[in-house]
Amino acid sequence: MTYRKPDKSKRPYGWRARIGLIVPSPNTVTETEFWRMAPDGVSVHTTRLLYRADEVDDPVSDMEQFLPKALEELRSLEVDVVAYACTASALKKPHEQTKAEVTDGVGKPTVTTMGAILGAFEELGVTKVAVGSPYTDDVNEAERKYFESQGLRVTADEGLIIFEAQQRLRHMNLVTELDVEDLATRIDSSEAEAIFLSCGDMATLGVVDKLEKKLGKPVVTSVQATFWGTLRATGINDQIQGCGLLLAEH
Repeated sequence: MTYRKPDKSKRPYGWRARIGLIVPSPNTVTETEFWRMAPDGVSVHTTRLLYRADEVDDPVSDMEQFLPKALEELRSLEVDVVAYACTASALKKPHEQTKAEVTDGVGKPTVTTMGAILGAFEELGVTKVAVGSPYTDDVNEAERKYFESQGLRVTADEGLIIFEAQQRLRHMNLVTELDVEDLATRIDSSEAEAIFLSCGDMATLGVVDKLEKKLGKPVVTSVQATFWGTLRATGINDQIQGCGLLLAEH
């Protein structure tokens, strides 16, 4: 019998790129919005890090122990690029370290959410940003300090807490897009060059274009920026409409 040599371009799905996506286990938004943004020929394949919100004191750091298993799964899947999609994790461990660990573990290019966010700000020429999130004050303060350490000026920083579980970084996926729109409008000012909506488990994709038209400036989100960075890392430069200026023009 003569066997064919595997040809990536002949895959029924993901013939342009297979994205391996790593998210905290409660996250339902990133995967959904990645699929909504994915152009034809790009597939998304998700693995999860167990997030034990009610069992450990620091579930964000704790979930790192499950990373080796996730990397093993992505190696067996033969992905083309990996997206490590968790904004808050970069406040616990440098995103550059995470990127190196994932790249070494899978042997493929890796994009982290924080790395993509900073890349998006640079691409858009943004140095002053208003930040809105579903996080508690301590997380917002850590994020503000981190952005300032990277040379950014944070013009506003507000966390929207609606559900008790958000105190443990859960149920951000229950925050509605109307809530997000109100938050973005509230934190905007003439000083801010862009709005940043932080958190990969807060739905934002349905309001990004609407907010950009309303506020007259770019709106960057954790999920949108991560997808942008991941897609561009594969060499795919499609301009994608309906997901904000970042993907439409960059």
